[in-house]
Amino acid sequence: MKTKKWWGLAAIVLSISLVTACGAKPTTNAGQPEAPPAEMQPDNGAVQEPEPSDSNQQQEPNKEEPANQEPEKQEQSITAYVSDSDLMELKSYTAKIQFTDDEEKYREALKALQASDNPEDTPLWKKIEFKSVKLSDGTLTVDIHIPDDARLGAGGEAFAIEALTKTLFQFDEIKAIDVLVDGQAAESMMGHVTLEHPIHRE
Repeated sequence: MKTKKWWGLAAIVLSISLVTACGAKPTTNAGQPEAPPAEMQPDNGAVQEPEPSDSNQQQEPNKEEPANQEPEKQEQSITAYVSDSDLMELKSYTAKIQFTDDEEKYREALKALQASDNPEDTPLWKKIEFKSVKLSDGTLTVDIHIPDDARLGAGGEAFAIEALTKTLFQFDEIKAIDVLVDGQAAESMMGHVTLEHPIHRE
């Protein structure tokens, strides 16, 4: 009889201890188990992508098309013709011209007639304006404008035409030269020498 009482008392004490222990345990998240710390969480094999930053971002290369480059200029030495200071003879000098196409080549050759390497010489075409230059079927048409102060006497006019033809006929593709005055096929440039239309290579 004493043994049964002893076992009953022991059972009551054990029940009270269990109830006390359960009551002392704190609860969080409304009865949900507390998540372990981040460093204790298991690695599931997922790789976390790093946040992009300005320092890590690579700029896209410039995909714009390169600007069109200008054609490379060619250089050629030609003989240009001028007169002496007294307009008594025709003289020559070597001029270097640069150009990217044939039209520019002819324009540069005509510019050489407006200058000289000797300040004592007289460029016969210095004050004459070259309005247009065009080559068609071997004939180079040159349209000019002659200001009043650019007009010469008979000798100067003849030298001017000779200087023009000798300079331009250096280019083999030019078979004839047609000189127009303000777009017109005039009988004479300055009223002294007959102007052929066109002037053919001799």
